Amino acid sequence: MKMPSHEIHLSPELRRVVNESVRLLGEVIRAELGDRAYLRIEGVRKKMASLRQASDSKTAKALRETSALLGKLSQEERRAFARAYTLMLELMNACENAYRSRRETMITKPKGKGPESIIYVLTAHPTEARAPANIEAFHEIQEVLVPILRRSNVAFSGYETASLLHWIEVAWKSPIVRARKPRVKDEAEHIYSTVLRDETLSTLLRFSHEEVSVFIRSWVGGDKDGHPGVDAPEFMESLQLSRTLLLKFVRARVAEITATAENLGDRELLAGLRKYNDALKGLRIVAHGDMKRIVRARDAAKAFVALYGKNVGVLHPALADLRSLARTFPGLVVPLEFRESSDVLMAPEKRGAITRMLAKLGQLSTGGDPRWYVRGMIISMAEDIEHVRTTAKLVSKELGGIKLPIVPLFEQAGAMRKSTAIVREMIRDPKLKAARKKYWGGALEVMVGYSDSSKESGVLPSRLLISKTMHDLDRLCRKEKVKPIFFQGSGGSVDRGGGSIQEQTAWWTEGAIRTYKATIQGEMIERSMASPQITRGQLRRIAAVRPSRGHGASSSTVTAFANRVAEVYGAKIHDPKFLELVEKGTPYRFLDQLKIGSRPAKRTKQLAVAGLRAIPWVLCWTQTRVLFPTWWGIGTAWRELGAADRKKLKLSVDRDPLFATYVRSLGFTIAKIELGVWRTYLDSSTLTPAERARAIHDFETELALAAEFTRSMLGTKDVLGSRPWLRESIVLRAPMIHPLNLLQVHALRAKDFELLRLTVTGIASGMMTTG
Repeated sequence: MKMPSHEIHLSPELRRVVNESVRLLGEVIRAELGDRAYLRIEGVRKKMASLRQASDSKTAKALRETSALLGKLSQEERRAFARAYTLMLELMNACENAYRSRRETMITKPKGKGPESIIYVLTAHPTEARAPANIEAFHEIQEVLVPILRRSNVAFSGYETASLLHWIEVAWKSPIVRARKPRVKDEAEHIYSTVLRDETLSTLLRFSHEEVSVFIRSWVGGDKDGHPGVDAPEFMESLQLSRTLLLKFVRARVAEITATAENLGDRELLAGLRKYNDALKGLRIVAHGDMKRIVRARDAAKAFVALYGKNVGVLHPALADLRSLARTFPGLVVPLEFRESSDVLMAPEKRGAITRMLAKLGQLSTGGDPRWYVRGMIISMAEDIEHVRTTAKLVSKELGGIKLPIVPLFEQAGAMRKSTAIVREMIRDPKLKAARKKYWGGALEVMVGYSDSSKESGVLPSRLLISKTMHDLDRLCRKEKVKPIFFQGSGGSVDRGGGSIQEQTAWWTEGAIRTYKATIQGEMIERSMASPQITRGQLRRIAAVRPSRGHGASSSTVTAFANRVAEVYGAKIHDPKFLELVEKGTPYRFLDQLKIGSRPAKRTKQLAVAGLRAIPWVLCWTQTRVLFPTWWGIGTAWRELGAADRKKLKLSVDRDPLFATYVRSLGFTIAKIELGVWRTYLDSSTLTPAERARAIHDFETELALAAEFTRSMLGTKDVLGSRPWLRESIVLRAPMIHPLNLLQVHALRAKDFELLRLTVTGIASGMMTTG
């Protein structure tokens, strides 16, 4: 979708850094591939740059010419081309992260009452297909760029240029994607290597100590429903990985304290440190009876803190970090959350893995609180109170009590409509009530899912239903005097609940804000915690969130509009011809060739909407630059409205925070859509010419109407007028993704799955979301 014509005002500092970094990448490409290949790659880059805000006809002509050029290349030349553009887009991301690191220092501490705690739940995502060495190289690149952008005069020193050139060369030589399907261990290593990096962990702990309590959880190793490879060994492996990294952090702080004690010549302190170190040695391996060893180490730490206070009088800063660490990670592991599907939990013959995982948890936590290791038992596709009661019995049998919160996940329309009745039964059930008071801290937790409901009915209808569900449950909990925790199962893309913090939370209830708890996935972990400054800035945005003043009910006009959107969207996705379009006109049929660890592409062999996994569904529409679930149906519903209803809908933008945030996120989505690029997928497919023409005509018509709706609601032709930096970022990077799309089309046609994997990673980098 072409953006309105505007002069580009991207920060001159950022632009200089991007230009110099891309120039250095060009040097590496020339050295690695030779002049001829470099000039070919550079020629396409210049052609793509000329397409910024170009007409549709000029873009179409350039895409045809470039596709023809790429078609003449050998397999290895295409892969090298894909590598070059993928690295260029990753380089742009590193530059923007470095620039954000400078800007984030301007975010001040919020005032007033906001969240009491922030809980990040780390989850795996298709980006775990990226190779660790490549991720690390770009982290180093970012580290070189941050101090450059902090200076008033952005200029590269000789040392900085050499360092940047070195890490770009390393990025070129290291694999971009994994050569094999990642295991649970690989996924855990990926997310923990970012979150538990010393500088990131220090930032999280200090923010938790100074501003708002922050807690980290993980699904990796506990999500049996999401990953068929999860079992008791994978559960233990995930705990072990986080224990190893957390122990490394502890030992680094102990080394600081030891140096101070040695400088003071305090033998008593040194003797106390030896006792503490002896206790730490017993924690290297997470094994049966771990809880007792953890308690012994905690007691030794408390004794040393008291001794240090007596001998020195003021607490060592490193000891303050360790006290905060013990509060955030009481078991010296990142606590997991178990998840299993209701149909498995209701069938004893199917639940072997989750039973073994619970049994292992019981062995670890003997004599203590299993929540030091696992924070909850989530039930996917929860649709009946018996799902909750049966799961509670299983937990009680393995742990000697319902010691884990039982968390129903409401993720489809039918389940959300039943949620109030289910939660009411949970509140009043004697055994669950007793567990809530004795083990769960008095709180009752529910999880709301965004992906499946968006796939089922489209984004706007999904949001309205989630909002109603949350507000209904919040009112019920207030009436019953129960503290609710709303766990938001959202992702990075708009289709899956993503967007800015303000856009995500503008319509949340008081109960949802009090404890901010949300999933944060592989790619978003890297973006949200790319540097200490970005980490702190993101946390401050969350700390600034305030509850919606609304009651969760949108106006009758918005509701009727959303219902019509759902009808149009539902008719489309259930049309067999449309499903054929998905299979032939997107990479969907080849997703099993991606080295993705979690979530198979579909639940059933037969292609049907009910059997499509939400994540790969969204991934396909992101890769093809269509972003279908966010906007389909909006145009038709808008066209059918009379003038009076259109006026009422416009008024709702100012009155309804949910509708307002949806409209703004729709503007962001429309700015990223490129139907001309998708046309290349259709032209290469086995669809008939008539089917292709009909598909592109239908999508162009619906999108044009959706854009008209968005401009009318926002009262401007510039749908990103309030976010010029984002608009300009999209304008600058969008054409640079085009060659990767063209290469992906060639990869699908030739069944070159290595090239497919490269292009998926590159397009995701350019779109700043996998989907």
